[in-house]
Amino acid sequence: MRSQTWLYLPLTLIGATWGLTVPAMKIAVDDGYPVTGVLFWQVFLACCMAVLIFVPKRRKVHMTRRRMALFVWIMAFGSVLPGIVSYTASAQVPAGVMAITLSMVPIFIMPIAIMTGHEIFKPKRVLGVLMGALAIVLLIGPEASLPDPSKAGFVLLALLSPLFYAFEDNYIAYFGLDGLTPIETLLGSALLGSIIMAVVVMSQGTFIPIWEGGFSHADWAIIVIGVTTGIAYAGFIWIIGQAGPVFSGQIAYLVTIFGVLWSILLIGESYSGYIWMAFAVMLFGMFLVRPRGEGS
Repeated sequence: MRSQTWLYLPLTLIGATWGLTVPAMKIAVDDGYPVTGVLFWQVFLACCMAVLIFVPKRRKVHMTRRRMALFVWIMAFGSVLPGIVSYTASAQVPAGVMAITLSMVPIFIMPIAIMTGHEIFKPKRVLGVLMGALAIVLLIGPEASLPDPSKAGFVLLALLSPLFYAFEDNYIAYFGLDGLTPIETLLGSALLGSIIMAVVVMSQGTFIPIWEGGFSHADWAIIVIGVTTGIAYAGFIWIIGQAGPVFSGQIAYLVTIFGVLWSILLIGESYSGYIWMAFAVMLFGMFLVRPRGEGS
């Protein structure tokens, strides 16, 4: 197996970029914007970013059933479903806690990869999964962990988001992109997601006209979410194609770390000792499930 060391540089850049969405989501939903309205702009702006990158290449893309299935899967498990969960939970819990729950992606990926026969069972990887579970207990168990202990259920809800990403990650790795580039894949899935979310917001009356009345902090947060999602997601799909699902799943380390740091720097969050303990335990769990070929 060729060395994957060089891939840590783009992985870090993608993680830092994606981490910006964590506090941005908090800003958007705390201002009272509806979840589906924000999610529409996320997928639509990501689609616009993909178009800007794709158009100069002028490559013809032929639609097939396999490609349509790929777009549907990525749209559902990589965008719409985790987006609804994340925005709903972000309105109730600190952004840093949301960042920590996202780090469950590689911990969820590992058992899925083992069950499908694409990864090797090793006891320390099971220990890594248990560390992830312990981290969640530290987040929702002690009364002193969350600012409002009654919101613990929203932490459990937030765990659906990394589970969805794990399904998406494994699908891309094992079924491939059917000859598509990462940008073409992003464009197809984001276009499909934009159409679906446009129907949803129009039927619900949750469309957000961000251009009206000047741009508020929440409006700018929505733009940041859309642009960074488009850039980071295309990079993430590329990483999966280069190194597989477990390696690419490590991006959750970086999204977590940068998500916590951006939340402290940009929105002034502070956390209890239990949350910092959960943060450390989660990172250790992720270390234990790191990909084969990297010393495991």
